[in-house]
Amino acid sequence: MSTPRFGRAQTSAAEELTEAPTAEVLGSIDLTTLVPPTDDRPPWEVDDRFGKHDTDARRYVTVPDEWELRWLNPRLIDQIGMRYWQVISAADPRVTLKVPTLRSPENYIRRGGPGSDILCYMLKSWVASRARWKAEQNARTSRQAVDRAQATAEAINRGEFGSKVGGASVTHPTHTIADGRTMRD
Repeated sequence: MSTPRFGRAQTSAAEELTEAPTAEVLGSIDLTTLVPPTDDRPPWEVDDRFGKHDTDARRYVTVPDEWELRWLNPRLIDQIGMRYWQVISAADPRVTLKVPTLRSPENYIRRGGPGSDILCYMLKSWVASRARWKAEQNARTSRQAVDRAQATAEAINRGEFGSKVGGASVTHPTHTIADGRTMRD
């Protein structure tokens, strides 16, 4: 092997690289004609269709309007069950499949291959009823927490925990409890 020498003549490939064309200005873009964005918020804050359980499933199937659709994970189904959701069969006459590749061998509608999410439905009235029931349960448990805290403070002030314990007051941290669906401008 030979050692490289400096100052040697350039090869044709090196000459091509050094004699490359330079950039030239073709024009400019008028920034006043560009449309400025009207709202910088993300789509789930702007569009009311984005909710906690919105799904894109209606793009792929046509089903009755009174059905609420959800993609359920088979692992989650194995852990906690179907929770009153019903699997949509591709053979159901009320269902029209827009994308035939979503049909699985067991006639389910899946978002991917085997082991992927399964499309299920529940009547919208049932979903609304369940949401009301959950809200009632949440309100009841919140009331119970406030009542327990006040009862404990009253017991402390009555002296039930000894003569050296007293002067208790309770403020429930209601300002930390929030519902994300109500946090909109």
